[in-house]
Amino acid sequence: MLRTISLSLLMLISVGLLLPFTSSTAHGIRQSSEAVQYRHRRHSRAWWRRHRARMRLRRAALAHRNAPLGPVFAQPSTPEVPTAVLPKLPAGWVNPVVANNGEVRFRTENNAAAPSQAILAVIARSRPNPAYLTQREQRTMLAGVSFSDLRRIAIDKMINAGGWVINDYERQVNGARVFVVIAQTPSDGRSPERSWNFYFAEVDGKIYSLTLNTPLQFSDQLAAEGEKFLSSLALGSNPGGQPAGR
Repeated sequence: MLRTISLSLLMLISVGLLLPFTSSTAHGIRQSSEAVQYRHRRHSRAWWRRHRARMRLRRAALAHRNAPLGPVFAQPSTPEVPTAVLPKLPAGWVNPVVANNGEVRFRTENNAAAPSQAILAVIARSRPNPAYLTQREQRTMLAGVSFSDLRRIAIDKMINAGGWVINDYERQVNGARVFVVIAQTPSDGRSPERSWNFYFAEVDGKIYSLTLNTPLQFSDQLAAEGEKFLSSLALGSNPGGQPAGR
């Protein structure tokens, strides 16, 4: 008899302890079911049309950003510098030579205070910014080409030269937007440390890449020389004397 009473009391206590947990578990399952139903609710046809339109615009914007850059001018058959590429050299720069890849290379005069070298090339034609790009995306593009693509050109050159990129920024030159990348290469026993300035500017429907380099101790003069080159390009494309981009 005592044993039966003890077992009955034990069962009652066990049931009393399990009831709160059972209620809590059932409540949790109900909440989870409601949450799943909320996440998988059905959308209207109008919502899906708007969603698909947004996805198409997003894919188009991504394809526009990832479109490859390509050279505009073919490899020259003669070493003469095309006047369409280089209208006029700034004072103090001489000996323009066209390389096999179409780049125009030149250097400062022998008696220049800062011995420097320069490379000018046309890397792409201008692309109009599509209307579906946001204002923020348009601010990070130059004539339809993203800053990241332009920065990659400088990075690739520094990788080949064993150097590194220090900084990049946008500035205004003669009223036109210019993307600038600053880089540096170490000394290799034959040449000293050099400072590099990469300028990317849109002039007359073309995107120009201007690369200047000089020994590190003369790096503060590169910015002024870069502005001289960009001004000569703008004036060469607009013989009336007004800088392009105004």
